[in-house]
Amino acid sequence: MDDLDAWHAIYLDAEEVWYGAPRSSLDDNRAKLERQVAHHEEHGYGMWTVELDGETIGAAGLQHLEGGPEVEVGYRFLKEHWGHGYATESARASIVYGFDVVGLDKIVAVALESNIASRRVLEKCGLQEIGLAHVYGLEHVKYELRR
Repeated sequence: MDDLDAWHAIYLDAEEVWYGAPRSSLDDNRAKLERQVAHHEEHGYGMWTVELDGETIGAAGLQHLEGGPEVEVGYRFLKEHWGHGYATESARASIVYGFDVVGLDKIVAVALESNIASRRVLEKCGLQEIGLAHVYGLEHVKYELRR
C-alpha cells in the first residue's frame, strides 16, 4: 500500500491516453491496489511494483483475467517511461515466472485494438492474437501463449 500514490498516477496516465473514460479517484485506485495485494496473498503472484533507481515507475506481473480462471500478463507504466522497453522486459520476466515458477500451461493478455504499442509488446513476447474479448468493460484484442 506504500505505492498507492504511484499506482494512482500510473492508472491515471493509462486512463487519459487509452480509455478516454472519467478519471478514477484515489479511492478507486486504492481499491484496485487492495485487490492486487489480496490476489498476491491468495495466489502467490500478482502485479509487482517496477522500480527504476528507487522510484516506482510502473506495475507488471500476472493476475487472473477479470477474476476468472485464465491468468493474464499485464503492465502499466507512468507515461514518461513509455517507449523504453520496460513493458517488454517486465512482460517477458512475468511470463517466465508464470511458466517456470507458477507452473502455468497458458498465459493470456488483452490490449485495446488502438493500443498498437502494447500489442507489439505482447507479440515481441511470443503471444499470438486469438480474437476479441469483452473484458474490463471494453472490447479488447486477446492474445495467448502456451508453454
